[in-house]
Amino acid sequence: MDCADAPNPPAPPICPQCRLVSDRHPTYYGAYVLLEPGLTAPAHMVPAWHRWYVDADGTAWNSGRDEPTPGAECRVPHRLACPGLTLEEVGLWRWLDAVRWENARRAQRQADEEAFLGRLPDVG
Repeated sequence: MDCADAPNPPAPPICPQCRLVSDRHPTYYGAYVLLEPGLTAPAHMVPAWHRWYVDADGTAWNSGRDEPTPGAECRVPHRLACPGLTLEEVGLWRWLDAVRWENARRAQRQADEEAFLGRLPDVG
């Protein structure tokens, strides 16, 4: 429910659905969460159970259903912005459309680059 389903180290912090790298953080209950890199949002715009905060030591915690304090900002789980999941799986909110579109573009570009590099001749 809170999106703390990231692959455990030593596996890389790559989303299994879209193959994009995200910021992986441990939680206080032994799981890991992938957070959208560089995205901080006003906490009141992020639905309950999806508001993540990161402590100084890098440990992430979810505020659950608690209302955010006025002016608070939080991190967004990658799962909400993952282009590899359907809208039904994500329960998408309108303001995340742009983030999902950008991630879809990045994933396609990454796949295109990998395909191109795989076709280069071995010139020794």
